[in-house]
Amino acid sequence: MARIWKWSVVVFLLIGLCRHQEEAMMTALMDTPFMVWDLLLNVLLAACLWGGFLNIIQKTGFMNYFSIIFKPLFRVIYGPVMKHDDVYTYLSSNVIANLLGLGTLATLSGIKAFQKLQEYNPHPQRPSREMLTLVIINTAGLCLFPSTLFMIRKQMGSQNIYAFYPYMLVIGITIIIIGLIIQRVIDHE
Repeated sequence: MARIWKWSVVVFLLIGLCRHQEEAMMTALMDTPFMVWDLLLNVLLAACLWGGFLNIIQKTGFMNYFSIIFKPLFRVIYGPVMKHDDVYTYLSSNVIANLLGLGTLATLSGIKAFQKLQEYNPHPQRPSREMLTLVIINTAGLCLFPSTLFMIRKQMGSQNIYAFYPYMLVIGITIIIIGLIIQRVIDHE
């Protein structure tokens, strides 16, 4: 990968020089750190904001209200492992973080959920069906409120920051359904 990166930089620099775009290249080189800083600051502040909301949800016991919605659905998707409250807590916080578009927080709760699922795994040398299900759902990237993407699109001057949203929902749901069907078919072979 490092070789590809090095050669692509060399090729792009040569193309820019051959097309006499030195001024545009220098402007881009000088503006990029400021753009990265602004983007990083916005994403970091959004993560702090939503992380605070997620902590409030957990500390106030509001997570119990989500159990009305999530627990029956999780029983269908994850099976008997849902009888363990610690697994349910991490899985539900992972789902909430994913639905809110909090990638970093979703990763942390997903790792904790994965570790808890490993504790209840009857065959620790290989991933359980529940662990694979967690990977499929997290990889699909289903998000009801992609706050990070909205902020990035707004930061970059998009005219309609919500234009991609319906497509993102359809693709995320489709990937989850197809992934779970394939997993179930492979499990039954």
